[in-house]
Amino acid sequence: MGAPAPRYDDDAHTGVWVRAEREWAGMSRAEFVERLRTDPLYPRTDRDERWLTDVEAGIGVLDLHYSDIAALGRASSPPRPEWWESGYEHDLEFAYSGRGKDTESTPYRRQYWAHVITVREELDRYNAGGDIDWRRQLRVVCRLLNAYEVAYVLIGTGAGIAHGADVKTDDLDLVPRTDPGNLQRLCDALNILGPRWWDPDRPEGRRIDGRLLERRHFGTDDVALTLRTRLGRIDVVLRPRGFEAGYEALAPRMVTRLDQGVELHLASLDDVIASKELLDRPKDRRQLPALHRVRDERPAGGQAPSD
Repeated sequence: MGAPAPRYDDDAHTGVWVRAEREWAGMSRAEFVERLRTDPLYPRTDRDERWLTDVEAGIGVLDLHYSDIAALGRASSPPRPEWWESGYEHDLEFAYSGRGKDTESTPYRRQYWAHVITVREELDRYNAGGDIDWRRQLRVVCRLLNAYEVAYVLIGTGAGIAHGADVKTDDLDLVPRTDPGNLQRLCDALNILGPRWWDPDRPEGRRIDGRLLERRHFGTDDVALTLRTRLGRIDVVLRPRGFEAGYEALAPRMVTRLDQGVELHLASLDDVIASKELLDRPKDRRQLPALHRVRDERPAGGQAPSD
């Protein structure tokens, strides 16, 4: 991939769309048919390569039902999570319509819409050729954590981006409160993202023992857990450099910023800068000038404006 998903004119029949989607995803007909046969919502075990060849040629497309069309669309996109159900599929189209705001009336509804939005974000990134809008990613992850009532502080480059710095990152760093109840809520939230242990030699990551993230994985001697999720790398940092008391050290200066209706719980810009100076890695040294500029341009005691 690497380029946005193809678009079609109104005269293109369904077969043109199916073939373009399959080829853009780099899938053979055999791979595509296997995805149809194992579709989590509407498995079509009677489909084969000959049938797909006919559909791509426009043969029989008028006989396809809505469920067939939906399954064809899912076959060329990232697999849905194990917890996915048909109701979620319908609501994908409404993920950013306002129906999923944190003001939903019950915790269940807030979690429901946070779940839907994680998959919408994954699909939108896939269709954009893998490009990541980190501001939007921050909102999606924070919406999920907020829906599960996790007490956390974002630190690192992700927090710098939320403060307004023009810097780039390849992960998000969050510092949770470490009481048992909060760690369990954190596990419940992150398990929605299909976490696996991060491994630089294995893009898909390594399978977590027990398959799901559990409180027991946060050992008392751990400084951080590095996870590969459906939305990229997330580092759960228990004791950041310079803030070895973790959440309790950062929370008194935490900045809560409202970004398009989503609360982002950020380490203060001074704390982000202090952490970068103490880590002193090449990427930290490259990012510090941009972080200092944001702080210098801000009025005394000020913070980045909300969107």
